[in-house]
Amino acid sequence: MKKGIWRFLGLFLACVMLLAAVSGCGGESADGEKPTIVVGSKTFTEALLLGQMTYEYLKALGYPVEDQIGLGELAVIRPALESGEISCYWEYTGTVLINVMGEEPSFDEEACFKAVKEWDEKNGIIWLDYAPLNNTYAIMIRSDLAEQYNLKKTSEFVELVKSGVSFKFVGAQEWVERPDGLQHWENVYGFKYPEKDLSLAALNMGYEILKEKQADAGLAFTTDPRVKAYELVALEDDKSAFPVYNAAPLFRKEIIDAYPEIPEQMKKLSQLLDDETIMELNKAVDVDKRMVEEVALEFLKANGLIE
Repeated sequence: MKKGIWRFLGLFLACVMLLAAVSGCGGESADGEKPTIVVGSKTFTEALLLGQMTYEYLKALGYPVEDQIGLGELAVIRPALESGEISCYWEYTGTVLINVMGEEPSFDEEACFKAVKEWDEKNGIIWLDYAPLNNTYAIMIRSDLAEQYNLKKTSEFVELVKSGVSFKFVGAQEWVERPDGLQHWENVYGFKYPEKDLSLAALNMGYEILKEKQADAGLAFTTDPRVKAYELVALEDDKSAFPVYNAAPLFRKEIIDAYPEIPEQMKKLSQLLDDETIMELNKAVDVDKRMVEEVALEFLKANGLIE
């Protein structure tokens, strides 16, 4: 009798272990269901919003999804995607080009996207179409001065500097020293910023300095909500002096193989996200103190992606 019980328990445990092993392979369950899409993201506001929108959108479309939003920065999330711990997340073209591939910065959106897309194919990672949003550097100026001089483009600002108009400019030490920073900007636009008008501060302090009118212009990030919140104007980089960092959704190949409709469906989301739009979404979270989940859902509903 006892031997029978032990034999039954042994068979039962063996079956449980076999089912666990099968269900853990490639995210598929024992009955052959398609894989769960594990959505990850980095931890800063913009990345959280992109991850949350992707999770909610795919869930509304009926895909099996799992939430790993806010998993970690590049050193954590990239290996998680490569190993299959997560299925997808949003990345920036320039980040992979420079920090993963070890290449020089690119100033051409299409060329940069093509380079990272082709390079990652061998890693089993698929880059879907990138969004118009380009989270890179920009020259910002106080809105009162932009209005006074009717400034919209960086070249217009540079022409005023070359003509002798004095704009107190606040930059960052890292940007001044980088080969794609101050010197590259000067070379592309064909001028030299007057040293008497140039000061340095911590990378994110320029916004506060301009807000307090202790400077006239400075270095910004194109999607930073403080540009709008502090009534600053990010000038168009009309000569492409700053590296490209377009955001795009990355998926593991087996997910796209299992769900071939995803690229076109994700394109409907990506094409809505330009600098102005993502800046407004970032502002809703960082300045207006709304929840990421609330802002993401509201955006998806407002644009007819979910009901």
